[in-house]
Amino acid sequence: MRFNLLDENNNKANALTVFLVTVLFCFIGGHLRLPPELSLFWPVNALLAGIIVRFPFLHRSRTYLICYLAMVFNDLVFSGWASRSFTINFANIIFILIVASLLIKRNKPVPGLSRPGKALLIFPACLLGALASATWGTLAEGATVGENFLPVWSDWVSEQFSTGVLLLPPLLTLPARFSLNLSCWRLKKLLPAMAVLASIIAAALIGGAGSLTFPLPALIWCAIVYPIAVTSLITLIVGVAEIMLVVNGVMNIQGNDELLALSQLVSARLGIATVAISPLIVAVSVDAILQLNKQLALRANYDFLTRLLSRSGLYEQLRQTDDSGQPNVQSAGVMLVDIDYFKAVNDSFGHDSGDAVLQEIASRMRTVIGDQGMLCRFGGEEFMVVLFNHEQTALFRIAEQIRIAIFMRKFLLQGNTVSITVSIGIANEIRPQKSRVETVNTLISAADKQLYQAKRNGRNQTMQPIATAAEPIR
Repeated sequence: MRFNLLDENNNKANALTVFLVTVLFCFIGGHLRLPPELSLFWPVNALLAGIIVRFPFLHRSRTYLICYLAMVFNDLVFSGWASRSFTINFANIIFILIVASLLIKRNKPVPGLSRPGKALLIFPACLLGALASATWGTLAEGATVGENFLPVWSDWVSEQFSTGVLLLPPLLTLPARFSLNLSCWRLKKLLPAMAVLASIIAAALIGGAGSLTFPLPALIWCAIVYPIAVTSLITLIVGVAEIMLVVNGVMNIQGNDELLALSQLVSARLGIATVAISPLIVAVSVDAILQLNKQLALRANYDFLTRLLSRSGLYEQLRQTDDSGQPNVQSAGVMLVDIDYFKAVNDSFGHDSGDAVLQEIASRMRTVIGDQGMLCRFGGEEFMVVLFNHEQTALFRIAEQIRIAIFMRKFLLQGNTVSITVSIGIANEIRPQKSRVETVNTLISAADKQLYQAKRNGRNQTMQPIATAAEPIR
C-alpha cells in the first residue's frame, strides 16, 4: 500500500499538508534553539525547499503564502511574538523561494541528484538564499549597519547556508521506495562508516582550525562505497556531530580572529558546509558511472530491436548461473528458430517491415516461453531458446506452440496480410556433466543440423529432438 501526502490534483489536501508540516518543523526548530549545541538548526527552510523541489507542482505563490502564514501562526501561538513575526518570517520565505527556484528547472521533478552539476548547484543556491535571507532577517531584527550588524548577519548566513547544504542532499536523494537488506552489510561494508567515526574522534583530540576537515577522506570513501542517500545522511550526521563538539568546547577550532569577529559556531557552520559538498559530488559521480556501466551492460546483453537477450547476453547469464553454484540440471535443451524466406520479406516490403516482423515474432515467442527458459536473438532472422529440466516431449510441444503461434496469425505489412513461417531444430542432452555454457555450445551444433533438415524437408516444421546422454540411461 502506498500513501501519498501530496497529490498534484488535490490542492486543498496539499495546502493542509504544507501548513501542518511547516507548523510542526517551526515548532521543532524553535525548541532546537534552546540547547546551544543544536542551535545550528532551523530545519524548516531547507525541508520546505526540498519538498518543493521534489514536488514542483508546489512551486506556486499560494504555497509560499501558506508557508508564511504557518510560520506566523507558529510564532503567535507558541512563541508569543507579535509584529516581528510578520517581518522576520519573510526572511525564511526568501531562502525557500531562491533555493527552490534555482534547483527546479522547467518545472520538472528532481527525484535525485543524477549528475554532478546538479549536486554542485546546491552550494551556490544555498549560499545565495542564505545571503538574501540573512540581509532581510538582520534588518528585521533591528540590527543597524555598524558594530552589531556583522555578528547577527553572519549568524543568519551560517545557519541558513549550513542547514541547507546538509539537509537538501538527503532530501533530494531519498528514494521513493527503499528496502533495508542487513544481510549484505558485512564488516567490509561498515569500514567507511567506522573510518568516519575514528576521524571525528581524532578531530576532537587534536583540535585546531583544520580539524573540521578530518572526516573528509572517510566521507569520500563512503561516497565511493555507499549509495548517494546513505552518503548524504552520514554527511548530515557528521556535520551535526562536529557542531555539537565545537559548541561544547570538545573540539577547539578557535584561531586568530583579528580580521573578522566571528564566533566559533559561525566558523564551524561555514567550514562544515564547505566540506559537505565534496563527498556529495563524489557520490553523484560514482553513481553516474555505475548507471552508465549498467546501460552499457544492458546494450551489450540485449538486442536493441527485439529486446531479447543477445548472444553475448545469453552466455553471460549462463556463466552467472554456473558461477552461482546451482545444482546440476537433469536435462538441457536448445531450439534454433529460423524465419522462412525472410529475405523475401525485406525485398518485397522493405527493411522496416522486416524489423517489424522480427519484433512481432520475438513478442509471440516471449508469450509462449514466459519464464520457462532463456530467449535469445541468435543473429539475423534466427532465434534461440534454452530450456533446462524439460523432457523431449515437452521440448517438442513448446517448439510446436512457437511455430503455430507464428504461422496461424498473419502479419500486417504495409496494409497487406502476410503469412510468416519458421523452421525449428531441437537438440537436448540428458544429465549433462559439463558446465551450462559448454553444454549449450554442444547442443547448438546438434540443433543446427536439425534446423537444416527441417529446411530441406519443406520448412514450416519442427524436427523431432535428438537425445544425447552424457551417461547411459537406465
